[in-house]
Amino acid sequence: EILRISKSSLGTFNWCPKQYWFQYFAGLKGETVYYHTRGLNVHDAIEYFWEHINEHLEAINMLMGKGYEEQARAMMHDVIPLPPEGYAYGEEAQIRQWVDWQFERFKHTDTIGWKPVGVEANIHATRMVEIDNTPIPIHMRGYIDTIFENDDGDGFALMELKTGKWKNPRGRKRTQMRKEMQFYRMMLEYSPHHEFLPITHWGWEFPGGDIEGGDGTHIYYEPVKDARFTPKSVEKSIVKLMQAHIDDNFPADASDIQCGFCDFFDVCPKWTKEEYVIPEASE
Repeated sequence: EILRISKSSLGTFNWCPKQYWFQYFAGLKGETVYYHTRGLNVHDAIEYFWEHINEHLEAINMLMGKGYEEQARAMMHDVIPLPPEGYAYGEEAQIRQWVDWQFERFKHTDTIGWKPVGVEANIHATRMVEIDNTPIPIHMRGYIDTIFENDDGDGFALMELKTGKWKNPRGRKRTQMRKEMQFYRMMLEYSPHHEFLPITHWGWEFPGGDIEGGDGTHIYYEPVKDARFTPKSVEKSIVKLMQAHIDDNFPADASDIQCGFCDFFDVCPKWTKEEYVIPEASE
């Protein structure tokens, strides 16, 4: 069998190997909470926007040409219909902020490079990784929110949509964000999708960055060259994950603070002092 690795699974392993084991070996599922629902709803709305915006661009351009900017903005907002029952977790405010950002980009780009070249791009890649001088195949898979041609036209930018709060990332948090993007970049480099290469920039959109004590709505964008050590760091993480599979060793080594965010706290041997046994499947 070939090990399949996604940004999510690698991130879970880096957070805590035992949490990874609970999810991918024991098959335990975490509780779905409000911010999961919010994220899904906002991502669905924005995917819908890019699928249907072409149907409205001629009318929007006509309004802009006549100087009716606010009417054009309103028409762009109307591309995304609100569900009859509305939203429960602040999705509407995030969607409006995000569309406002796209409208401002629309004004300044004259539609050149405005639309992404990839939306929810489903990327698969197979590559070899050396473990003790032995090449072992892995399968990398992921969905990239959006891919844009960069401003100079000599490469591409990866953009991730985040629906949580924005806090200026420092230290481990910033490194983790960059490692996620580097995983996508590496995945593209080993995939057949070379039409999206080279990746020269990446960034994150936080249209709800002011919620729950956040510092405000924000777009964070940077050249890849600013992330100096992430390629080596991601490669080491992949090797470490593969070695854990080979050794069948997934220790519970998260900090107590990290454990407070874990859905499997009540069955983890770090706290129960007993190894969790996977129940046998019933006939």
